[in-house]
Amino acid sequence: MASELPSPYTSLHRAPSAFPGKTRIRLALIFAATIAGFSLPAQESKNATELYKDAITADQNGETAKAIALYQKVLTLRPGSLEARSNLGADLASTGRYNEAIAEYQRALKIDPRNSVVRLNLALARYKLGEYQKAADTFSALQKEDPANKQILYLLADCYLRLGQDADVIRLLAPVYKADPNDQAVQYVLGTAYIRDGKIKEGQAVINPLLKNTEKPEANLLLGEVQFAAGDYKTAATTLKKAVEQNPNLPGTWSLYGRALLQNNQNDDAKAALERAIQQDPNDFSANLHLGAMLRLAGNTIDAAPYLERALQLRPSSPAARLQIGALDAATNKLVEARTVLEQLAKDWPDFVQVHLQLATLYSRLGLKERSQAERDIVLRLNEKDRQTGPSPDR
Repeated sequence: MASELPSPYTSLHRAPSAFPGKTRIRLALIFAATIAGFSLPAQESKNATELYKDAITADQNGETAKAIALYQKVLTLRPGSLEARSNLGADLASTGRYNEAIAEYQRALKIDPRNSVVRLNLALARYKLGEYQKAADTFSALQKEDPANKQILYLLADCYLRLGQDADVIRLLAPVYKADPNDQAVQYVLGTAYIRDGKIKEGQAVINPLLKNTEKPEANLLLGEVQFAAGDYKTAATTLKKAVEQNPNLPGTWSLYGRALLQNNQNDDAKAALERAIQQDPNDFSANLHLGAMLRLAGNTIDAAPYLERALQLRPSSPAARLQIGALDAATNKLVEARTVLEQLAKDWPDFVQVHLQLATLYSRLGLKERSQAERDIVLRLNEKDRQTGPSPDR
């Protein structure tokens, strides 16, 4: 696994990850420079340098709030200081003020656009905010520049997995797995991506070594993934229940467990599991999508809205999230908005049966009887041809 990145002033931060247990990534927010690297014009030097030294001391003593205030004072004297700007961003991120941290990193990059430390920290802040596509774009560029850096590799793969871009995970990690088949982090994520991409045989081949010890929650989560993908939802629920009992904090377990319960029509338990998943990770796309869909179908559109909107924010191109937003608009009598969303989705995914069902109902409500019948005919045609009914619910 990735080791701590060397720096005299390093703040470690943990984030929810697709790499569970001992393989969880340690995310380092790196302070860019030592005091010796901090220089100012002579007329400013004494005051700003002393403030900077005090800020560094505050960081070393864990006094983050004090350090933030001191860096801000330094920057009033020297707004072009890359070191103070970068350190301020790292401290803001370490206290969960990610939007402010991003703004500081962006200002720092105007000073030094190619600075890899600042770019990494910017991507980490976006990752924590759930801006996975923006984070992935930066991680991808950094990974090309430093292909041996495992931390960046793992983070990029995790972003792709969270975005539902399983083919990208496979493209990224398959060569790494071939070179080192004993890397458990790669085994876990690559195997999961294969399974979610419908390549069950390839996925099982990768994860089989991890499945040998079913006393480990990671093994049961992976086994539950395989069982769920195979449509054996009852067995999957049993396996995933064991996983959450073994480690209730294992990322992704409550979400998949909730979906398995939902498939078994255990709606109350499914709702509780999905709520637990979101409590654990507010950026869990699947949990937000399915809990929102459950609430919408139950007629609770007010409570459904924030979950479905968050799902769409996490994966803006997701057909499943777009469908749910269109259906939510229809349920709340926003018929024009619903029509816009659903018609565009039908163009993008013409074989997605559920969108045609939604359009048939919507057109009927709008008094467009011929268009409604045309959509019903499309549904019948797709079903008669036994064609795939649309993308995976997690896409």
